Amino acid sequence: RGKKMPPYHSNFNGYKDKIICNMAILPIKTKFRGNAAPAPADQEDIIDEALNYFKANVMFRNFEVKGPADRLLIYLTLYISQCLLKLPGQNKGGAEKAVYQVAIESFTLPGDKGFALGGLVTNPTKREETEFLRIYFTQLRQELGLRLVQRVYAHNEGAPDKWWMCFNKRKFLNKNL
Repeated sequence: RGKKMPPYHSNFNGYKDKIICNMAILPIKTKFRGNAAPAPADQEDIIDEALNYFKANVMFRNFEVKGPADRLLIYLTLYISQCLLKLPGQNKGGAEKAVYQVAIESFTLPGDKGFALGGLVTNPTKREETEFLRIYFTQLRQELGLRLVQRVYAHNEGAPDKWWMCFNKRKFLNKNL
């Protein structure tokens, strides 16, 4: 038997500046309001990484976590899957509205019953951490949704790209957000 190709891991696993619930709190490139530090516009951020690695990583049922940024990458990969489910039958404008609604709707956080990464992350130790994560995740979700729609509708604003949509039924790690 041949060797299996491993999943892609985050290049930000060495980042140690801010970690909450065993997840890296990384800078991002965004115009959405929130508490993320700004990332340099000319460099890849965790959202670029999640989008670039999505099609390969979504095929895996197992993922060895190699650092705190991998936990964030897993969360973003699951979020991409959730967004893709909202896109069939949408044009680009409709898709932008749909993913924005997903971004701002109520969602679970570390420490909540039913959080998808329970067991991979620790619970917040204080209320300030929970609030920080709610704001940070909302900002991540808004920016990721915007960039996802730009990629999925890059060739045709009237319909989603079939090479993205063919992944909308895949369950990364057999989980949903």
